[in-house]
Amino acid sequence: MKKKMLLAMATALAFFGCAQIDETERGVVLEFGKVDEVIGPGLTIYNCFFKEIKRISVKTELETGRIEAGSKDLQTVYVGTNVNYHVDETHVADVYSQYGTAYVTTILQPKIKETITGITPQYAPEEMLQKREEIRSRMEKALKSKLDSANAHIVIDGFTITEFQFSRAFNEAIEAKQVQEQEALKEKNIKIKMDYQNEQRVAKAKADSAVIALQMEALKKQNGKEYLMLKWIEKWDGRLPQVNANDKIIPMINMQ
Repeated sequence: MKKKMLLAMATALAFFGCAQIDETERGVVLEFGKVDEVIGPGLTIYNCFFKEIKRISVKTELETGRIEAGSKDLQTVYVGTNVNYHVDETHVADVYSQYGTAYVTTILQPKIKETITGITPQYAPEEMLQKREEIRSRMEKALKSKLDSANAHIVIDGFTITEFQFSRAFNEAIEAKQVQEQEALKEKNIKIKMDYQNEQRVAKAKADSAVIALQMEALKKQNGKEYLMLKWIEKWDGRLPQVNANDKIIPMINMQ
């Protein structure tokens, strides 16, 4: 009798299992393959004969990717992205019902690719480099909208563009263009400097001409006496010249 009871208990226990669900996930209880309920964190005992539990993460995850796309001028561009996301814990059952546990490859990755390939053709390669933040913001908003429209119940926490990579030929063309722009800027600066120097020379020549005109005018008005006096003062060393006449010292200060 005791052996029969132990056998019956062992048989009954064989139909039961337990699952430990942690804080970062939810358990989807399936009954004969159909979603029965969603259980939260903790230890759960269930009849494993006709039920099973699938774990779905609800913490923020990182999805990295490198998508091949095109530019406005039909250049090939590879766009690297980091997408932070999490499953809406209030719709875990819906997510599983639609995509099972493969929601990343089934809905998230295709929508990321669709977003990128839909936006990059609106920009030339140079614009992608110059307007990176604008493009990133547009892609993030577009991805959220696409997931919402699909009732995916996947929440985007952050979207980052890690790179825009173009073909080798294009990169070489960009480098050559940058060199040309630098040379053009250098030549422009040289021209500006030369123009400034020429302006200074012209201004000096005009000033010298004005001084000469004033000096000539003074000569005409004073018969040259004041001009000669001015020149004598400019060259004067500060000592009065003296001449000995009849044993007397006479200062020569009168130019009359």
